[in-house]
Formats: sequence, C-alpha cells, structure tokens
Amino acid sequence: MSPPRGARPACRAVLTRHHVPVADLEDIAGGRVTAPAGTRIEAAERSRRMLMLRALADAEHAAPGHGGPLPPLPYAFDLLARAEQRDPEAVARVLGHPPVGVWAVRLLGRLRGGAGPRPGEPPLWREAGYAHALAAAAALRAGLPARVRVPARAGKVILPTVGHAVLDDASGEHDVATLETDGRGTARVTLGPHAVELPAAPHLPAPGWHPARLLSWAPREPGPGVLLDDADPYRDFRSPWPPPAPVADAESGLWQRHLHDAAHLLTTRHPDAAGAARLVLNSLVPLPGMPRFRTSSASYAEAFGSALVSLPRDAVDFAVTLVHETRHSVLNALSHQIPLVDRATGGPHADALLYAPWRTDPRPPWGLLHGAYAFTGVADFWRTERHALTGPRADLAHFEFAVWRDAVAIALRTLADQSGLTPWGRRFADGMVRQTASWADEQVPAGALAPALDELADLRATWCSHNLVADPAATRRLTELRLDGGTGDEATAPPSRVRADGPPRLPELRCELRRMLLADGGTFAPDTRARLSGVERAPDLLEADLCLLRGGPGSAARAVDRYRAVLTAAPGTRAAWAGLGLALAAAGEHTPATALLHRPELVRALALDTRSRDGRLPDPVDLAHWTARLPGLTGPLVTGLQGA
Repeated sequence: MSPPRGARPACRAVLTRHHVPVADLEDIAGGRVTAPAGTRIEAAERSRRMLMLRALADAEHAAPGHGGPLPPLPYAFDLLARAEQRDPEAVARVLGHPPVGVWAVRLLGRLRGGAGPRPGEPPLWREAGYAHALAAAAALRAGLPARVRVPARAGKVILPTVGHAVLDDASGEHDVATLETDGRGTARVTLGPHAVELPAAPHLPAPGWHPARLLSWAPREPGPGVLLDDADPYRDFRSPWPPPAPVADAESGLWQRHLHDAAHLLTTRHPDAAGAARLVLNSLVPLPGMPRFRTSSASYAEAFGSALVSLPRDAVDFAVTLVHETRHSVLNALSHQIPLVDRATGGPHADALLYAPWRTDPRPPWGLLHGAYAFTGVADFWRTERHALTGPRADLAHFEFAVWRDAVAIALRTLADQSGLTPWGRRFADGMVRQTASWADEQVPAGALAPALDELADLRATWCSHNLVADPAATRRLTELRLDGGTGDEATAPPSRVRADGPPRLPELRCELRRMLLADGGTFAPDTRARLSGVERAPDLLEADLCLLRGGPGSAARAVDRYRAVLTAAPGTRAAWAGLGLALAAAGEHTPATALLHRPELVRALALDTRSRDGRLPDPVDLAHWTARLPGLTGPLVTGLQGA
C-alpha cells in the first residue's frame, strides 16, 4: 500500500499472477476442493480485493470533493500498509472479511456514478469511512499503535472482524468516533463525551464492548473458526446497512451447537463436502428463522466465504444448506479466474432465459450453471443421507434425492444445448455430467418416487403458468375456432414467450405440503394449516391441495372437482391450473392432464379470452381436453424456454 498522496494500494504478497490447474477445475466440478486448490482460490480472492481497493483509491482521486468529516481513503490504506508490515496475516483476515467486497462494489459504483444518495442510503463520506474502520481493526489485530477516526451510527461503532462498541448517544449528534490503541493491549473508543475501554484481549466482552462472535467447526478446535456476523453494516448484500439485529447469547449457543452437529455429520458421511466447507466458509450471517421447508440462504460473488442462512432447525437442515452455499462460493471464486459463460460471443442462446426447477423465475445460462452446481451437491447429500436415516426422515431424504437428481439432469441437458458456455464452461458442465451419470439408475422406493415425480411436474407446470405468456393473437384465433365448433385438430399449438419481468414470488405451497406429508409419516397432522409458512392461499384452493396430496380412494376425483370449482370462480388462479392437471393425472385422465401440465399458460389464456368475449367460462376440464388435441402441444414450441 502507499502513502496518502499515492492513492494506489498494492500488496506484494498477493498481487501476483494466478492460475487454475486443469486438475482443480475438474476436481471442483466433481465436488472436491483440495487444500492446495483452496489456497489458490483464497490467494486469487485476496488479489481481487486489493485490486478493488486500488480502484476505489483511483475513483476517489478522480472524483474528489464528496466532503465529510473523515480523511480521504489513502489515509486508511496507509494505516493498513503499516499494519501489514507488522502482521500480514492480521491484515489478510480483515481484508478477507466478506462484507469488504460488498462495500467496495457499492462505494465504487457511487464514486463513479456521481449521483447523490438514494432514499435510505448513507452519505458518501460514511460509506467511504468503512475503509477507516477496516484500518482500525487491522491496527488492533496487528498490535500497531494508532489513532483512527471512524464512522459511528446510532451510537454503534463497528470494527470489522473484531467487534463493535455501543456508546450512549441518545441525541444522535455524533457521527464520528475515535479509536486509540497503544499497540500493547490498551484501546479506547470515544464518541463525543462517551468512551468504551476495550479489554486487553478484544475477543472478550466488556461493558459497552461486544466482541465478534466466532464459532468453531468442532468442540475444542483451535483456529480462526467461522464468524457469526450480526453487526457489520455490509453483511447482507441484499440490503446494505440493515438495521442492527444482534444475536442473543442463547441463540449464539444454538448456532454453535448446530454447526458442531452439522460439521460432524458432514465429516462422517460427506468428507468432500466437509472439506470444501471448512476451506471456503469463514462467515455466517444469521437470518430470522423460517418454516421447516422454506430455509432461506444466499451467497454473493463479491462476498466470497460468506453465507446468509436462516436459523437451522437441526444438523441435517444446516448441513445441506452449508453444502449448497459452499458450492455457490466456490463457483463464484472460480468464475473470477476462468470465464465459464461468454455473454459477448455466446451465440443466440447466450442471453436466453431458461427453466431451472429450483427457481420460480427464468434464469440466464450463468444462473442455470450456478444452480446446477449447487443442487448437484444437494442431490449428492441426499443420495447418501437417505441410506443413513430411518423412518419418515429416510422417506423424505429419498424424495429429496429423486427430485434434485432429476432437476439437475434437466439443467445439465439444457446446458448441453447452450452455445453460451465457453470451452472451459463446457468442460466444467461435463464434469457434473460424469458425476451424476449413474444416479438415474439408482432405485428410489415407490412411496418417495411417486411424490417426487409429481413435484417435478408441479414445479414445471407452475413455472410455465407464471413465466410464460401465450401469444394473444394466436389465443384469439384458437378461441374463435373452438367457439365455432372446431375440434382443435385443424390448428397448431402456438408458441409462448418468456416473461423477463415477472414479479418475485415464493415457491409453490404444494412443495411444502408434500414435504410435510412425508415428514409426518404420510398423514397430514391436525395442525398442518397452522404450520404453513404464511403464503397466502385461498381456503378453497388449500382444501383442493390437501385433498390431492392426501391420496386414498376417490381423492383424485374429489380434487378434480375442487380445483374445477376454484377455477370456475377465479380462472386466473395459476396454481389451480397446475393442481387440476396433477389431479387429472392421478385420476387417470391423462389427455387433459397433458395439456395442463405442459401448457398451463395456454389453457389459462384460452379460458380468460373466452370469458372476455361472452362473459361465460368454459368448463376447465373440457377446455383442457380440447387444447390437448392441438398438434405440437408438447413439442419444443416455447420461445426461450429450454430444459422443458
């Protein structure tokens, strides 16, 4: 790093050439991250962070005058450089903190954009001031004497990776605090007339001082562990500067117990996944607890090593989430060095919007590759777990394996047709194909396989209903043909187009209900409705869903009648069209079921168009029968839809 006027941070230890051996690419594609590969990934990510800091210094130098009470960025970088001379590993820990990447991207965008703050966004000087907080944390870690001015917010002063001080600032008049440390264990944070003395060992609590919460992978295990980050303003890349949500001591203990149990499970039964998680993950951002089958988790390309995770219910739940998010982080890091998808010269499919069974929205090739890699890990996890568990838990694990192995197979077939993959991207996808090739031949008990096949059909039909739009002109022609007595054989099923602007939505509720049914031993518990995740569901539609999934003699026919009643009253209800298709298939009515499960958006559009003409709605089952006669209904006629 450089003195203040140079404005160009550098680091001889990490700014170097990096390479990815072909063996690393193929190991990672197969779900293995060796220790040498992990070291290479970490080194490349550190270099990327240093280049970000250099870009920030250059951008600030080119766009001065943003004002504020703190010095320019180079002053912070100079302190980081001096701390690095004393203790390189201390600075590496600070700059490797995942929120640093989130902050750098945001600040760089603001410095280059030149616009003022958006609603709810902090002033530019405060965002730039995070660099001073990083420098202060590095000085503390390295034992370097320093006096640093850092931003404060609502009386809270964040020292990333070290902890945070909470000072009495009821008036809210003070925006800048000062950290003073003599490098020998004495440190103080002051904010106006208030002060907090830090303990000689900053990892210990003290009045007004809250050390960073570190979790260990195993009891009594030495090492840096995993940060449970409940304080950093950039910990949640989805919403920078989230409100404080400190984790209570009891909840922190619960996270630790779950991590110990999940790490033990992975080490015992999934050694490759366990090794990858330990090499990659260094930060967990706690999210609020979620219903059992709607775990929330996320990763971000510039927050390597971090995973946002809702409070897990048990070790199995936590373990599979760690597998999933570790794979996202690994692929993010790999893509920083090797282009796997070429958007510039990828041909006509490079920007296609594609079907991914695990998403409610269309995905570009890069997103599909990412999801396929993550869910290959998920499927492999359940592939092993199903043989280790017993009773309803084993039934559920068999189900999860069957769903995700077929979902991955769908995605990999789609990727095989994508010209947008680079040669290295294709080689990576081929590695996943090799890993999963034998899975289709593995037996799954009928009691888990049948609902898994229904799940896959439901996912696709519901996705089509929400994300595909039938051609309006063709819909009008078909409506006229049907009203004039046409049989449908003389027409052709028209293509639909993918909506690129569909609103975000939660996963289909029937997916949650299937899992609840399996977990409860094949019977819906009396409190099923109370345990649902809060997704809005009309009572009559929910009753139809429960009737369909409960099974038993006559249940399919009753479900058909209930879905028909829902659609007669509200023909726009997308979930009911897919549900009706599933109920018809269960009742042996495969012809109308084909139309509803393959082209629900077309059947729905015909129903709505008919009602708009004469105010009457055709019987949904009769309309599905008629639509099924259209030639080419199940052919590849959907514009932009791949993998269907």
